[in-house]
Amino acid sequence: MVNTITTQTIQDGTYNLVVKVHLNSDGSEETATVVVDASTFSPAFTNGQLLALDIVVAAPTLQARLLWDATTDVPICAIGPTSLQLDWRKIGGLPNNAGAGVTGDIVLTTLGLVSGDQLTLTFYLKKV
Repeated sequence: MVNTITTQTIQDGTYNLVVKVHLNSDGSEETATVVVDASTFSPAFTNGQLLALDIVVAAPTLQARLLWDATTDVPICAIGPTSLQLDWRKIGGLPNNAGAGVTGDIVLTTLGLVSGDQLTLTFYLKKV
C-alpha cells in the first residue's frame, strides 16, 4: 500500500491561497513529497509567503519537516506529535528564501509514521 494524501484548495485568489492537505498513513514514510504545488494554482507563483499553518496530528511518534523546494531545500519548520497553530502574519509572513532552483512548492518529509497515523496541514499563503 501507499500513504493516501488528499489536497483540498479552499481559496485560490489573485494574492491569497489556502490549501488543506491530509495524510493517512499506511506506515511508510514520505520523502520530499510535494504537498503544495505552486505551479497548479492561478496565478502560479514561485516566491510565496507562508502566513500561517494549522497542524493537526493524530500520530504519537510522528516527526516531520516542511521545506521550501529548490536545488537545496530550505527548512520551514519541524513537526512533532502535537497539534498546533503557527502564525507569521504579524511579521508579513514567512518568506520563501530558497534561492537557486526555487519552485514555490512546499515539500514534506516524515519519520516515525505508523499505519493509521493521520496528519492534516492547512497552509495560508500569500502569492508573490
